[in-house]
Amino acid sequence: MRKGRVEMIVQKTTKEILAESIQELATKKSVEKITIKEITQNCGMTSTTFYNHFSDKYELLAWIYNVSMEPFLGRLGTDMSWRDCVRQSSFVLTENKPFYRNALQNTAGQVSFRYATNNFAIDLILERIRRNFGLIEIPSEICFYVVFYMRAISESINDWFLDGMKIPIDEFTDLLVQGMPASLAPYLK
Repeated sequence: MRKGRVEMIVQKTTKEILAESIQELATKKSVEKITIKEITQNCGMTSTTFYNHFSDKYELLAWIYNVSMEPFLGRLGTDMSWRDCVRQSSFVLTENKPFYRNALQNTAGQVSFRYATNNFAIDLILERIRRNFGLIEIPSEICFYVVFYMRAISESINDWFLDGMKIPIDEFTDLLVQGMPASLAPYLK
């Protein structure tokens, strides 16, 4: 037995393997043109396996981004400020620019990458507000502002990213935070 550091073998989950597969395929073609069959054949899985984990490729695309964001949104209101969450949501895109550019430019509609990631963030934020403020039901006005503000942030981040990130990330983050509706501020700051 060797002394010293022991390295653990970490097995990837099925979701992680499927995510790697679509990311690899997205280096060669538009995500809109990638099929479930291609995703599964690329990683040696079946379509049935895919559908056991995701309803479609858009849900898989969103899962990839959401896995990166969940640790930050999950800490909102504890040791993570709203500003830091907003900054991180912009930063995550820059870590894999070609893939996210492909996903943003080549999906559309209510099942798109944009909507799926935004809906995930909205759900996490509403749950965080519910828990942090001990609410059984969040006031309808606050629910409206969360959806309104998160849709605005999402579109702004997407435009900023696709337009070449011309505004420095910290300045951009400050602008997004300053645009928060006043009624929502006590719940997110």
